[in-house]
Amino acid sequence: MSLRTMLSGMIQQVEGAHAVMLMGYDCIAIDEVLQGRPGFDVQMMTVEYATVIKEIQRTVEVVGAGDMEEITITTKQSCMILRVINEELFAAFVLSRDGNVGKARYLLRANALSMIKSIE
Repeated sequence: MSLRTMLSGMIQQVEGAHAVMLMGYDCIAIDEVLQGRPGFDVQMMTVEYATVIKEIQRTVEVVGAGDMEEITITTKQSCMILRVINEELFAAFVLSRDGNVGKARYLLRANALSMIKSIE
């Protein structure tokens, strides 16, 4: 299954989802699927948060808390779930504040390995 097909299937399963993407830590999207009108720039939001993820990962390593797996950032308008895939990639779901966060978290975790295989 192609990455685009996988991401499209994921976004269709999550109520309130605006975007799902696979990104490199260099802030370049490998692929993304967008839907709806969130009222803010989803792509810029993800790029900016990618920088934050790198800093959080460094902090987690310094304190010896184990490997980072996931970050959830919630604002008045949105919720973004960032899932570490490997040392080069992370996946992100952007949802409206009242979107189905649990389903998005599950799909990111359940499809992590498949996302990697789809780009190899």
